[in-house]
This record gives sequence, C-alpha cells and structure tokens, in this order.
Amino acid sequence: MKDKLAGLWRWLHKKTHLALAAFLALLALALLVYGLLVFLSYRAADIFNIVLENRQLFPGQVTVERLSATPWGRVSFENLIWKAEDGRLLAEIPEGSFRVNPLDVLTQSISSRSLKELQAERAYLHLILDEHMELTEIYRKESPEAKRDKKPDGHKLTGPDSDRPFICKLDIRQATIEAEAPGSKPESPRRHFTIGHTDLRAEVNTRGKTSIKLAAGQFTGTVEAQSIQLNGTLDFTPATPVYDLHISLRGCNPNSLDVGMKLDDLADATAHITGQLPKPVLDGVLMFPKLHMPGLEFTDVKGTLHYEDGLFTAQDVTADAYDGKVKAKGYFNIDEKAWGLDLTGEDIKGGRAVHDKNLHCRVTLELHMEESRLRKTKTTSGKFLSGPGTYHLVPFEKLSGTFEQQGKGALIFRDAVISLAAGDVTTAEFSLDKGKLTLAPIYLETRRGQRRLR
Repeated sequence: MKDKLAGLWRWLHKKTHLALAAFLALLALALLVYGLLVFLSYRAADIFNIVLENRQLFPGQVTVERLSATPWGRVSFENLIWKAEDGRLLAEIPEGSFRVNPLDVLTQSISSRSLKELQAERAYLHLILDEHMELTEIYRKESPEAKRDKKPDGHKLTGPDSDRPFICKLDIRQATIEAEAPGSKPESPRRHFTIGHTDLRAEVNTRGKTSIKLAAGQFTGTVEAQSIQLNGTLDFTPATPVYDLHISLRGCNPNSLDVGMKLDDLADATAHITGQLPKPVLDGVLMFPKLHMPGLEFTDVKGTLHYEDGLFTAQDVTADAYDGKVKAKGYFNIDEKAWGLDLTGEDIKGGRAVHDKNLHCRVTLELHMEESRLRKTKTTSGKFLSGPGTYHLVPFEKLSGTFEQQGKGALIFRDAVISLAAGDVTTAEFSLDKGKLTLAPIYLETRRGQRRLR
C-alpha cells in the first residue's frame, strides 16, 4: 500500500511539472505574440513616416494630423493632405484608413505592393493625367543628372512588366474627384472634370484587370451631367490598357461641350466604353425628352451615339415635331469647337412650325445646319414642300422653296412658289434681315403666260 501511494505521488508530481511547463510555455508564447502584435502596431503606424522619407512615388508634401494602428496592419488617419511639389492640392482626406502587408511592416520592406486596402470618407482627389492617361504626379521629379543616369524604361506602374504594381482594394465614399487631361490632339484644349458625391469601389490590379464601380452626383467640366454611373473593368494586361466599361449619364448638358450649339435641354445617355486607355471609344444611346433649337421644337428624341478622338456623332436619330416625324444625324467636335446637323421632317404642321394659326398645311422639310467657332462660320440651309392647305382661308395646292443663311446675315428664300387654283405665284428671291423684308419681283404664272404682280 505504501509503495502504491509513493508511485501515485511521483506520477502526480511529474504531471504537475508537465502542466506547469506547458502553462509557462503558453504564457511565454502569448507574451511573445502580444509583444509582436504591439511591435507590428507601432511599425504599421511608423510605415507612414518611412514611406514619406524614402518614397520614389507620390512626391510632394504629405501631412497628417492623427495616426492610429492595429496589430494587423490597419492604419487609420485624420486630415491627410497631399500637395504637389509646385504647391497644388492633390488630395485632402478628412478621415480614412489603409491596410498594409504585416510582413512588410515587420521587415520594413515597403513597396507599391505593401498597400492592400484603402478607405476614405469625404475625400478630395485631384488627378492630373498626361497624353498617355497616366498620372503625372505619381513620380518624383528628377534632376537632369539623375535623368542621364536613369535606365531608359524608368518606373512602370502598369502591364505585365511593371516594377511598381498596385494590387489593392479601394473604398471611397462621398468624395469629390477632379481630373484633367490633354485633348485628343496636341492643339486641343485640355479636358477637365469634377465629380461630386462620389462613391467608388475598385479592386485595382495594374498587372491584370481592375474592376471599377462608381456612382456619383453632379458631374461638371468639359461634359456636365446631374449624375453618373460607371461599371466594368480596365485591363492592364496588354502593353496599353484597354477599357471595358459601361457608363450612364443622367441630365447631361450639351452646352458644356462649348461648341456653340445653344441647347438648354438635358439629355440622358448610356454607352459602352472600349478602346485603349489614351483613346476611349464610346458607343451607346442618346435621349432627349424635349429638345428646343432656334425655331424648332422636338419631343421624344432618340438616337445612337459614337465618340472617338474628340468627335461625338449621332446617327439614326428620330423625334416628334409639330405632329410630324423627324429623322436626323449630327456631330459635336470638341477640339474644333464645331457642330453640324442634317434633318428631314415629314408631315409637319406648317402653322405650328411657323407659329401662325392662319396657316393650315402639312410640310416636308430638309434642313442642314453647321457652325465652327474656331473658323467663325455658321451656315443654315434647306428646302420645304407642303401639301394642299389654306392661308387666311385662301386655298393653295402647295408651298415650296429653298432657304439659306450665312452667319447672322439675312435669311434668304429662293425659288419660292405658291400654287393656287389660278396659277403659280413665284419669286426668284426674298429675304428677311433684322425684321426687314426685301422682295424680288413677283409673278403669276398661268396657262396664258406670265404676269408680273409686283
């Protein structure tokens, strides 16, 4: 019995030592992990200052008021401001956070790959693009000596051979994004846009495909709209990135194109964006619920839209006008500050079109309008033909003629004919200039011959 108790004691003593050793090992491991996590949290916050001191990307001055970090590489900040080397404001973020790779924090190995996530609230971002649609303020400006010693290819952010790739998630809410870029030609005016109330979610991969989902409120600048939605991808796999995006604009203002065509009515447009990054191509649909032009009013305007190299073209446009139907095509050239329109109208009520209740007839109309602000030219021309009708209760068989106007000059009608039961009343030309009517001789042509009436 005594031997059994001694054996039990030795067994309990041994197990107690093992349990104590395991407990101490776990405690040491916990303290080690805790210490490592605390160290990582300090390093995660410190990574901000390290990046500022040693960065080759994002030059200029970056300041922040408050930083806090978690052991998992999440760094929160307040009132971050980034200014370019020339003092221009590039970013102002009242509140945001980013997550970096914990291993990079631990080893102090910082690169463009370190950033894994970025979140921002109520941010202002100013994007300045070059002719290749790449951000110009990404790289630090180099001295002439550094440029001479630099490898020909330099840093590259996009494509399979990029040495500064970004692969991270973006979550930006209620931001204002301002962007500017060159036009499609060297002499073109710069494009400029400001997008307000922007929610942007993106999975960025500058070596593969970047997915984008953007919804925003007012869109101003070279093109203006009340709201915009953008969804799709940007493929960085080719040497030149390729668009595959779908865009929807609501309340688009054609006057913002500044080509001289005064249109106060707002349009809706949806389009598919393709093409390479420097030269996007848009194909879609354009719609005006109402459209007012000088002397003309249209409703339910619909047509196809194409954009390429600064040129918007509209084809297969249909509309209702004065109880008749209209077909048209046209263009806006942003670089040339020009626009043009070709229109054919059928079965239009003539009295409504010319705002004269005493005229009753249906009219077929062909109209051509073209203007170039750079060349300071403007042309309006066309022809018309009516069916039978009355004017002040006087019946006629038809009205026909052509018209033309150059710039702000006189509106000239030629080959005007009024076909009556007694014959045709004709005149070679008459004009309207600032309310003054000038008539050429007027003739009545009947089977018996021609007689001058005036």
